[in-house]
Amino acid sequence: MRLFWLIFLLLLNLAAVPEPSTVERDFQRYFSPYRVQGSFLLYDEQAGRFTAYNLKRCRQGFLPASTFKIPNTIIGLETGVIQDTSQIMKWDGRKRSFPQWNQDMTLGRALRVSCVPCYQQIARNIGGRRYNEQLPKLKFGQMRVTEATVDSFWLTGSSRITQFEQIDFLRRLHANKLLATLEHQQTTKALLQLRKTPDYCLYGKTGWSGRTATRPDNGWFVGWLARTDGRTFYFALNAEPQPGHTAADTKFVPARRAITEEILAELKLL
Repeated sequence: MRLFWLIFLLLLNLAAVPEPSTVERDFQRYFSPYRVQGSFLLYDEQAGRFTAYNLKRCRQGFLPASTFKIPNTIIGLETGVIQDTSQIMKWDGRKRSFPQWNQDMTLGRALRVSCVPCYQQIARNIGGRRYNEQLPKLKFGQMRVTEATVDSFWLTGSSRITQFEQIDFLRRLHANKLLATLEHQQTTKALLQLRKTPDYCLYGKTGWSGRTATRPDNGWFVGWLARTDGRTFYFALNAEPQPGHTAADTKFVPARRAITEEILAELKLL
């Protein structure tokens, strides 16, 4: 009987935890100068509150593109395919349109310059079976991987993740609560650091899935802002060119991070 009441009280306490509130804001003025449209989601950890622009779209799933390099790094470390951050990724000699990819580089640099061929080689070494063992543990959106799509499933196909799911994953990563080795979580987080000032540390990763006949270019910037006053804010921006435009004739590449930082500045967080 005592055990029954203990379980009952535990369930009662869990039910009493309030759901995060959501405040909607209009941030379109930050998207328009770059000729892009999209949505933005921010989570204030201490207040337990979301701030959303285009809330419906924040719940829509998109290909994760290179934001998948975050869980991919963890999976590579967990499986031993990645030994450490100083591991050299060998250039295969094929010249690609991004010159920074056409060289040997460390894992840390491969993540920073978002080297797709580097991470495709990691993916082939991991293999479909091990992805399907590891991905359910990390709970990173809805990833669909087979041996045939093992080096492309985050760029094309039916894999999807929402902005809410991105933030949920980042919160668990920041708190070292993923079902992965603590050291591997900490190593991955260190690679995501973009800027450190006396007031805050900014972490993040961009992503970009190219347009096809059925969908436009789509881009991400996800991460978190750890302030020295103890507050932490998680963000996920998703954007695409305005109708009639492509990434080539917009400021699409810098827009993702720039828009995010402009919004954070308006909110007096940067």
